[in-house]
Amino acid sequence: MTKTLKTLTLLTTVLLLSSFTRTKVNQFIGTYGVSANDPSHIQLTIRPDQTFYYQDFSIADRHIVAKGSWKLKGNKLVLTDSTAEHTFHHVWTFEKNGQVAKSRKGLAFYRLSKVDE
Repeated sequence: MTKTLKTLTLLTTVLLLSSFTRTKVNQFIGTYGVSANDPSHIQLTIRPDQTFYYQDFSIADRHIVAKGSWKLKGNKLVLTDSTAEHTFHHVWTFEKNGQVAKSRKGLAFYRLSKVDE
């Protein structure tokens, strides 16, 4: 009886722990952007080697171009770049199995769609 109870407890624990899955890293690898006719040319490229490229030309006299590394903190992707001249959207979350990237900085909300894998 004790052996059966231990086996059932172990099996239940394994099933419960395996049911909580984390975001798969390869789901958000790729390039995200706005539509081709949008003059802001916002683009975010997440590479599998934990580097990124980000550009935002929405303000004509303050173009933002950033390159650096990224890391996953919980369900958020955090971009780190020490060379950018201006602050930029550096915390991103992903929806729809990695097809949509979302960020908020102050009152500016960005929603980019995956354009390339």
